[in-house]
Amino acid sequence: MVLKNGVVAKLNPFVHFIEDIKYIIVFYVLGDFITTYHALDYGLEENPFLAILMNEFGIWSMLMMKILFIGIIYWYYLTLMNEETSWKSHLWFASKSTVSMAGIFLVVNNLLVIFSKCSLIQLLGIAPY
Repeated sequence: MVLKNGVVAKLNPFVHFIEDIKYIIVFYVLGDFITTYHALDYGLEENPFLAILMNEFGIWSMLMMKILFIGIIYWYYLTLMNEETSWKSHLWFASKSTVSMAGIFLVVNNLLVIFSKCSLIQLLGIAPY
């Protein structure tokens, strides 16, 4: 079974990519989308671009933007993996970790808005109450 999955991953880089970005999918895409959906009952979207987009086209437009972002990450992944450099694994790890951490930050921020009616950036003093 392991050999079969390894062969499939070598034949199809998309399979390996999806396995590699599982935390991006969980936190940045699904976690942020679901918590934003619920947090909008308690406040406004702070990102002006997303606020205009969601006001014009609805909350699902945010999910479409996240799917578009996954497409851009996939292009970056393919480009990086085709490079002949010893740094590619380090660059890929740093990139996917950064996006995953951003997703965790967004989920925590949204959960604070839902449960305490105050965002993390407000608690840190970056934005006014």
